Amino acid sequence: MAEVKALAVNKTSQKKQLGSKLVAACIEEAKALGIPIVFCLTYKPDFFESRGLFASTDQITRKVWSECFDCPKFPDCDEVALYFQVKEGAELG
Repeated sequence: MAEVKALAVNKTSQKKQLGSKLVAACIEEAKALGIPIVFCLTYKPDFFESRGLFASTDQITRKVWSECFDCPKFPDCDEVALYFQVKEGAELG
């Protein structure tokens, strides 16, 4: 499993498909590396959902959530967890 982390596009550069290209490149790299699942934690779920990622608040592994324990927002996180199944048949968790 790999995370798309800290993806941001400067406001003046938005609406130019840069974010879409970055997400697509991450997924292609995951395919090339044999990584079965790509996930993200985001404040912009609509952006990622429109690029093929699916909501999964209860299925991200404990290893991923273990990073959250040090966050000042824990346990009241307002980010949404999403994932993309790179390899058919891959399972979360």
